[in-house]
Amino acid sequence: MSVLAVRELTPRGAGGVSVIELRGAGAREALENLCATTLAIGTLRLVRPRAEGEELDEALAWCESEERVELHLHGSRPLVRRVLAELGGRDARDEGPSLEQRLAAAPCERAARIVLDQLEGAHERACAHFAALATHEIGAELAALAVRSDRARHALEPARVVIAGPVNAGTSTLFNVLHGGERVIVSAREGTTRDAVVERIALGRYAFDLVDTAGERDGGADELEREGQHLGARLRAGADVVVWLSPADRPTPPPLERSGRWVVLQSRADLGGADPLSALSSREAPAAARALVEARLREALDLPEDPWTPGALVALDARERAHIGRARAALARGEREQALALLCGLRTPVR
Repeated sequence: MSVLAVRELTPRGAGGVSVIELRGAGAREALENLCATTLAIGTLRLVRPRAEGEELDEALAWCESEERVELHLHGSRPLVRRVLAELGGRDARDEGPSLEQRLAAAPCERAARIVLDQLEGAHERACAHFAALATHEIGAELAALAVRSDRARHALEPARVVIAGPVNAGTSTLFNVLHGGERVIVSAREGTTRDAVVERIALGRYAFDLVDTAGERDGGADELEREGQHLGARLRAGADVVVWLSPADRPTPPPLERSGRWVVLQSRADLGGADPLSALSSREAPAAARALVEARLREALDLPEDPWTPGALVALDARERAHIGRARAALARGEREQALALLCGLRTPVR
Protein backbone atom coordinates (compact mmCIF):
# COMPACT_ATOMS: atom_id res chain seq x y z
CA MET A 1 0.00 0.00 0.00
CA SER A 2 1.24 3.51 -0.83
CA VAL A 3 -0.09 6.76 0.59
CA LEU A 4 -0.75 9.80 -1.58
CA ALA A 5 1.99 12.44 -1.28
CA VAL A 6 1.85 15.86 -2.92
CA ARG A 7 4.91 18.04 -3.48
CA GLU A 8 6.26 20.81 -5.66
CA LEU A 9 9.18 19.60 -7.78
CA THR A 10 10.38 22.96 -9.06
CA PRO A 11 12.78 25.11 -6.98
CA ARG A 12 11.51 27.66 -4.49
CA GLY A 13 10.60 31.13 -5.66
CA ALA A 14 8.63 32.61 -8.54
CA GLY A 15 9.08 31.13 -11.99
CA GLY A 16 7.38 30.69 -15.33
CA VAL A 17 6.16 27.17 -14.58
CA SER A 18 5.63 25.20 -11.38
CA VAL A 19 5.47 21.40 -11.43
CA ILE A 20 3.43 19.62 -8.76
CA GLU A 21 3.79 15.87 -8.35
CA LEU A 22 1.14 13.53 -6.93
CA ARG A 23 2.54 10.12 -6.00
CA GLY A 24 0.83 7.19 -4.32
CA ALA A 25 -2.59 5.55 -4.15
CA GLY A 26 -5.28 7.68 -5.80
CA ALA A 27 -2.88 10.11 -7.50
CA ARG A 28 -4.61 10.05 -10.89
CA GLU A 29 -8.07 10.20 -9.31
CA ALA A 30 -7.12 13.22 -7.15
CA LEU A 31 -5.88 15.20 -10.15
CA GLU A 32 -8.92 14.19 -12.22
CA ASN A 33 -11.18 15.48 -9.44
CA LEU A 34 -9.30 18.79 -9.27
CA CYS A 35 -9.49 19.29 -13.03
CA ALA A 36 -12.97 17.76 -13.56
CA THR A 37 -11.71 15.57 -16.39
CA THR A 38 -10.33 12.11 -17.15
CA LEU A 39 -6.63 11.39 -17.73
CA ALA A 40 -5.30 8.55 -19.84
CA ILE A 41 -2.10 6.87 -18.69
CA GLY A 42 0.91 7.86 -20.79
CA THR A 43 -0.63 11.08 -22.10
CA LEU A 44 -0.16 14.85 -21.66
CA ARG A 45 -3.38 16.83 -21.57
CA LEU A 46 -4.50 20.46 -21.30
CA VAL A 47 -6.56 20.84 -18.12
CA ARG A 48 -8.23 23.55 -16.04
CA PRO A 49 -7.88 23.03 -12.28
CA ARG A 50 -10.94 24.23 -10.35
CA ALA A 51 -11.83 24.91 -6.74
CA GLU A 52 -15.20 26.03 -5.31
CA GLY A 53 -16.55 26.58 -8.79
CA GLU A 54 -13.61 28.84 -9.77
CA GLU A 55 -11.24 28.07 -12.62
CA LEU A 56 -7.75 28.48 -11.17
CA ASP A 57 -5.51 28.15 -14.22
CA GLU A 58 -4.93 26.58 -17.60
CA ALA A 59 -2.31 23.88 -17.12
CA LEU A 60 -0.83 20.64 -18.46
CA ALA A 61 -1.34 17.29 -16.76
CA TRP A 62 1.01 14.36 -17.34
CA CYS A 63 -0.30 10.96 -16.28
CA GLU A 64 2.50 8.45 -15.88
CA SER A 65 0.46 5.84 -14.00
CA GLU A 66 -2.38 5.42 -11.55
CA GLU A 67 0.02 6.34 -8.76
CA ARG A 68 2.07 9.12 -10.33
CA VAL A 69 0.92 12.26 -12.12
CA GLU A 70 2.25 15.77 -12.62
CA LEU A 71 0.50 19.12 -12.95
CA HIS A 72 2.41 21.85 -14.82
CA LEU A 73 0.88 25.25 -14.07
CA HIS A 74 1.92 28.90 -14.08
CA GLY A 75 4.49 29.74 -11.39
CA SER A 76 2.51 32.40 -9.54
CA ARG A 77 3.11 31.78 -5.81
CA PRO A 78 -0.50 32.50 -4.71
CA LEU A 79 -1.72 30.11 -7.43
CA VAL A 80 0.77 27.39 -6.45
CA ARG A 81 -0.17 27.70 -2.77
CA ARG A 82 -3.90 27.44 -3.63
CA VAL A 83 -3.46 24.35 -5.81
CA LEU A 84 -1.19 22.67 -3.25
CA ALA A 85 -3.77 23.36 -0.54
CA GLU A 86 -6.55 21.85 -2.66
CA LEU A 87 -4.44 18.73 -3.21
CA GLY A 88 -3.28 18.45 0.40
CA GLY A 89 0.30 19.60 -0.18
CA ARG A 90 2.39 22.54 1.06
CA ASP A 91 4.20 25.52 -0.40
CA ALA A 92 7.85 24.54 -0.82
CA ARG A 93 8.87 27.87 0.76
CA ASP A 94 7.44 26.61 4.06
CA GLU A 95 9.85 23.69 4.16
CA GLY A 96 12.79 25.55 5.69
CA PRO A 97 16.37 24.81 4.61
CA SER A 98 16.96 22.00 2.15
CA LEU A 99 18.62 18.81 3.35
CA GLU A 100 21.80 19.84 1.54
CA GLN A 101 21.78 23.18 3.38
CA ARG A 102 21.16 21.43 6.69
CA LEU A 103 24.08 19.08 6.05
CA ALA A 104 26.42 21.98 5.28
CA ALA A 105 25.33 23.77 8.48
CA ALA A 106 25.37 20.72 10.77
CA PRO A 107 26.72 21.85 14.18
CA CYS A 108 28.50 18.57 14.96
CA GLU A 109 29.53 15.27 13.39
CA ARG A 110 26.53 13.35 14.73
CA ALA A 111 24.13 15.98 13.39
CA ALA A 112 25.75 15.59 9.96
CA ARG A 113 25.25 11.81 10.10
CA ILE A 114 21.57 12.26 11.01
CA VAL A 115 20.98 14.65 8.11
CA LEU A 116 22.92 12.44 5.70
CA ASP A 117 20.57 9.55 6.54
CA GLN A 118 17.64 11.77 5.54
CA LEU A 119 19.36 12.66 2.27
CA GLU A 120 19.87 8.97 1.58
CA GLY A 121 16.15 8.16 1.79
CA ALA A 122 15.25 7.63 5.46
CA HIS A 123 11.87 9.33 4.98
CA GLU A 124 10.91 7.30 1.94
CA ARG A 125 11.92 4.04 3.63
CA ALA A 126 9.93 4.93 6.75
CA CYS A 127 6.79 5.71 4.73
CA ALA A 128 6.92 2.31 3.02
CA HIS A 129 7.65 0.56 6.32
CA PHE A 130 4.80 2.25 8.22
CA ALA A 131 2.25 1.53 5.48
CA ALA A 132 2.92 -2.21 5.82
CA LEU A 133 2.33 -2.25 9.59
CA ALA A 134 -0.77 -3.04 11.60
CA THR A 135 -2.40 -0.01 13.24
CA HIS A 136 -1.11 -0.79 16.76
CA GLU A 137 2.38 -1.26 15.36
CA ILE A 138 2.21 2.16 13.70
CA GLY A 139 1.44 3.72 17.07
CA ALA A 140 4.50 2.14 18.66
CA GLU A 141 6.73 3.18 15.76
CA LEU A 142 5.43 6.78 15.84
CA ALA A 143 6.11 6.92 19.58
CA ALA A 144 9.67 5.70 19.00
CA LEU A 145 10.10 8.26 16.20
CA ALA A 146 8.96 11.05 18.54
CA VAL A 147 11.45 10.00 21.25
CA ARG A 148 14.28 9.59 18.74
CA SER A 149 13.58 13.01 17.25
CA ASP A 150 13.43 14.73 20.62
CA ARG A 151 16.78 13.29 21.65
CA ALA A 152 18.42 14.05 18.29
CA ARG A 153 17.21 17.65 18.62
CA HIS A 154 20.15 18.58 20.84
CA ALA A 155 22.61 17.40 18.18
CA LEU A 156 20.75 19.32 15.46
CA GLU A 157 19.82 22.37 17.57
CA PRO A 158 22.55 22.92 20.19
CA ALA A 159 21.29 23.51 23.73
CA ARG A 160 22.31 26.78 25.39
CA VAL A 161 24.40 26.12 28.50
CA VAL A 162 25.16 29.04 30.82
CA ILE A 163 28.08 28.72 33.26
CA ALA A 164 27.50 30.77 36.39
CA GLY A 165 28.62 31.02 40.00
CA PRO A 166 30.17 33.34 42.56
CA VAL A 167 33.27 35.35 41.69
CA ASN A 168 36.51 33.34 41.46
CA ALA A 169 34.70 30.02 41.34
CA GLY A 170 36.63 29.03 38.21
CA THR A 171 33.81 29.52 35.69
CA SER A 172 36.08 31.13 33.09
CA THR A 173 38.70 28.40 33.54
CA LEU A 174 36.01 25.78 32.99
CA PHE A 175 34.72 27.70 29.96
CA ASN A 176 38.20 27.69 28.40
CA VAL A 177 38.63 23.97 29.05
CA LEU A 178 35.28 23.11 27.47
CA HIS A 179 36.01 25.44 24.56
CA GLY A 180 39.47 24.01 24.04
CA GLY A 181 41.35 27.32 24.03
CA GLU A 182 42.06 30.53 25.99
CA ARG A 183 38.83 32.23 24.93
CA VAL A 184 38.30 34.30 28.10
CA ILE A 185 40.71 35.95 30.53
CA VAL A 186 41.35 34.10 33.80
CA SER A 187 42.57 36.09 36.81
CA ALA A 188 42.57 35.93 40.60
CA ARG A 189 41.17 39.45 40.58
CA GLU A 190 37.45 39.46 41.37
CA GLY A 191 35.11 40.81 38.71
CA THR A 192 37.40 40.07 35.74
CA THR A 193 34.51 38.68 33.64
CA ARG A 194 31.98 41.45 33.06
CA ASP A 195 30.29 40.58 29.78
CA ALA A 196 28.82 37.33 28.47
CA VAL A 197 30.95 35.28 26.07
CA VAL A 198 29.27 32.75 23.79
CA GLU A 199 30.95 29.94 21.84
CA ARG A 200 29.65 26.80 20.13
CA ILE A 201 31.48 23.73 21.38
CA ALA A 202 31.46 19.98 20.73
CA LEU A 203 31.17 17.91 23.89
CA GLY A 204 30.94 14.16 23.45
CA ARG A 205 28.62 13.56 20.50
CA TYR A 206 26.63 16.77 20.94
CA ALA A 207 27.07 20.46 20.21
CA PHE A 208 26.30 23.12 22.81
CA ASP A 209 26.20 26.91 22.78
CA LEU A 210 28.29 27.69 25.85
CA VAL A 211 27.97 31.01 27.71
CA ASP A 212 30.35 32.37 30.35
CA THR A 213 28.86 35.06 32.61
CA ALA A 214 30.03 37.52 35.24
CA GLY A 215 30.59 36.08 38.72
CA GLU A 216 28.05 36.82 41.43
CA ARG A 217 28.90 38.87 44.55
CA ASP A 218 26.93 41.16 46.83
CA GLY A 219 29.39 43.98 47.43
CA GLY A 220 32.35 45.67 45.76
CA ALA A 221 31.01 45.52 42.21
CA ASP A 222 31.10 48.69 40.10
CA GLU A 223 28.29 49.70 37.74
CA LEU A 224 29.73 47.87 34.74
CA GLU A 225 30.21 44.66 36.70
CA ARG A 226 26.68 44.88 38.13
CA GLU A 227 25.30 45.26 34.61
CA GLY A 228 27.22 42.11 33.63
CA GLN A 229 25.65 40.29 36.57
CA HIS A 230 22.16 41.44 35.52
CA LEU A 231 22.88 40.18 32.00
CA GLY A 232 23.98 36.85 33.46
CA ALA A 233 20.72 36.53 35.36
CA ARG A 234 18.73 37.14 32.17
CA LEU A 235 20.79 34.58 30.28
CA ARG A 236 20.29 32.00 33.03
CA ALA A 237 16.53 32.49 32.79
CA GLY A 238 16.60 31.59 29.09
CA ALA A 239 19.14 28.75 29.25
CA ASP A 240 18.43 25.10 28.51
CA VAL A 241 20.84 24.18 31.33
CA VAL A 242 22.67 26.30 33.91
CA VAL A 243 25.97 24.93 35.26
CA TRP A 244 26.40 26.50 38.71
CA LEU A 245 30.00 26.30 39.90
CA SER A 246 31.13 27.28 43.41
CA PRO A 247 34.45 26.85 45.25
CA ALA A 248 34.60 23.71 47.37
CA ASP A 249 36.10 25.59 50.33
CA ARG A 250 33.21 28.08 50.38
CA PRO A 251 30.21 26.38 48.73
CA THR A 252 27.65 28.86 47.49
CA PRO A 253 24.15 27.56 46.71
CA PRO A 254 22.52 28.69 43.47
CA PRO A 255 19.90 31.46 43.57
CA LEU A 256 16.67 30.51 45.32
CA GLU A 257 14.57 31.88 42.48
CA ARG A 258 15.42 29.67 39.55
CA SER A 259 13.67 27.55 36.95
CA GLY A 260 14.69 25.03 34.32
CA ARG A 261 17.53 22.53 34.53
CA TRP A 262 20.51 23.19 36.79
CA VAL A 263 23.75 21.27 37.26
CA VAL A 264 25.48 22.13 40.55
CA LEU A 265 29.23 21.48 40.81
CA GLN A 266 32.07 22.38 43.16
CA SER A 267 35.50 23.41 41.97
CA ARG A 268 38.99 23.81 43.31
CA ALA A 269 38.84 27.19 41.55
CA ASP A 270 42.49 26.82 40.42
CA LEU A 271 43.27 30.26 41.75
CA GLY A 272 44.92 29.32 45.03
CA GLY A 273 43.75 27.91 48.34
CA ALA A 274 43.69 24.38 49.69
CA ASP A 275 40.48 23.08 48.13
CA PRO A 276 39.59 19.38 48.45
CA LEU A 277 41.15 17.13 45.82
CA SER A 278 37.75 15.54 45.20
CA ALA A 279 36.37 18.76 43.67
CA LEU A 280 36.46 19.50 39.94
CA SER A 281 39.79 20.95 38.80
CA SER A 282 39.59 22.40 35.28
CA ARG A 283 43.23 23.47 35.17
CA GLU A 284 44.88 20.40 36.69
CA ALA A 285 42.54 17.73 35.27
CA PRO A 286 40.88 19.22 32.17
CA ALA A 287 39.89 15.88 30.61
CA ALA A 288 38.15 14.80 33.79
CA ALA A 289 36.37 18.17 33.99
CA ARG A 290 35.13 17.82 30.42
CA ALA A 291 33.94 14.26 31.03
CA LEU A 292 32.09 15.26 34.19
CA VAL A 293 30.32 18.22 32.59
CA GLU A 294 29.39 16.14 29.54
CA ALA A 295 27.88 13.41 31.72
CA ARG A 296 25.95 15.89 33.87
CA LEU A 297 24.60 17.75 30.84
CA ARG A 298 23.39 14.54 29.24
CA GLU A 299 21.76 13.59 32.55
CA ALA A 300 20.06 16.98 32.84
CA LEU A 301 18.70 16.83 29.28
CA ASP A 302 17.91 13.07 29.39
CA LEU A 303 20.15 12.37 26.41
CA PRO A 304 21.64 9.05 25.31
CA GLU A 305 25.38 8.85 24.82
CA ASP A 306 24.82 8.77 21.05
CA PRO A 307 21.88 10.61 19.38
CA TRP A 308 22.37 8.84 16.03
CA THR A 309 20.37 5.77 15.02
CA PRO A 310 21.93 4.73 11.69
CA GLY A 311 19.56 4.98 8.73
CA ALA A 312 16.55 6.08 10.82
CA LEU A 313 14.00 8.77 10.06
CA VAL A 314 14.34 11.75 12.42
CA ALA A 315 12.36 15.00 12.58
CA LEU A 316 14.83 17.78 11.86
CA ASP A 317 13.07 20.80 13.38
CA ALA A 318 10.11 21.96 15.46
CA ARG A 319 7.73 21.94 12.48
CA GLU A 320 8.53 18.32 11.68
CA ARG A 321 8.24 17.31 15.35
CA ALA A 322 4.80 18.96 15.48
CA HIS A 323 3.86 17.08 12.29
CA ILE A 324 4.67 13.78 14.01
CA GLY A 325 2.51 14.86 16.94
CA ARG A 326 -0.41 15.44 14.59
CA ALA A 327 0.11 12.01 13.04
CA ARG A 328 0.01 10.40 16.50
CA ALA A 329 -3.16 12.33 17.35
CA ALA A 330 -4.82 11.20 14.11
CA LEU A 331 -3.93 7.58 14.85
CA ALA A 332 -5.33 7.93 18.38
CA ARG A 333 -8.64 9.02 16.80
CA GLY A 334 -8.63 5.87 14.67
CA GLU A 335 -7.67 7.75 11.48
CA ARG A 336 -5.00 5.40 10.19
CA GLU A 337 -4.91 6.75 6.63
CA GLN A 338 -4.69 10.34 7.84
CA ALA A 339 -1.81 9.42 10.12
CA LEU A 340 0.03 7.78 7.23
CA ALA A 341 -0.65 10.76 4.98
CA LEU A 342 0.75 13.10 7.64
CA LEU A 343 3.85 10.96 7.95
CA CYS A 344 4.37 10.93 4.18
CA GLY A 345 3.89 14.72 4.12
CA LEU A 346 6.49 15.23 6.83
CA ARG A 347 9.17 16.36 4.43
CA THR A 348 9.17 17.52 0.83
CA PRO A 349 12.63 17.31 -0.75
CA VAL A 350 13.69 20.39 -2.73
CA ARG A 351 15.17 19.31 -6.03
